[in-house]
Formats: sequence, structure tokens, C-alpha cells
Amino acid sequence: MIVYVPKLDAQESDVPRVAEMVTGGNASHYWEASGVIGDLFQRTLNINVYAWDVWMIYKSGVRWNDKYPPAPDFWMHDLWGVENIPRLDSGIFTSKVNDYLKEIRGSELRSAVPE
Repeated sequence: MIVYVPKLDAQESDVPRVAEMVTGGNASHYWEASGVIGDLFQRTLNINVYAWDVWMIYKSGVRWNDKYPPAPDFWMHDLWGVENIPRLDSGIFTSKVNDYLKEIRGSELRSAVPE
């Protein structure tokens, strides 16, 4: 899921063009006009800046049941002023996504095997 917010003068009309950069067909794209999502994730991630260029991975089954979003299982960022979390490295992030996908697929395979 990719959530776009109105930073750097972004507008909802920018989403289709930017969404073309995300290939594979597995992502859903959303425009969040108020920008409140960045405030909520700022608190969840315990950072001192608005959370708008953050890349997060959640394990399967995680639900947002509280006022604030749940903490991700893994995340990286491309923000100024955040020092205690790794900056986005696409190779590392991709590797982590693939690890989680293997875990999900392995779980699906195990549940499909009769005992």
C-alpha cells in the first residue's frame, strides 16, 4: 500500500504519474489530502519530524485497531533529522520484502500440506 500526502506541493493529480514507477501490480495507491497520516506515523515511529518519506513493512495479519497505527516490523526512511533508523537503501529494503514474502509463502505451503 502506498499513501501519498501533500508534501513538496504534491497534489492528487500527481499520483497516477508517480504510481507508474511502482511496478509489479501488487501495490494499492491512496491519496490522503489532509496529511494527518504523517502526524500519526510520526508518533508511532517515535521520530521528531513529519513521517512522509518512510518505507515500512508489516507482517501479514497486522491490523490498525487503535488511534495510532501499529509499529512496522521493519522500516527505513529518507528524512532529514532521523538518525537512529537506517536511511532507505532499496537493495536492503527489497531483500527484507522478499524475506517476508518467503515467510508468507512458506506458511501457506505448510498449511496446505496435510498432517
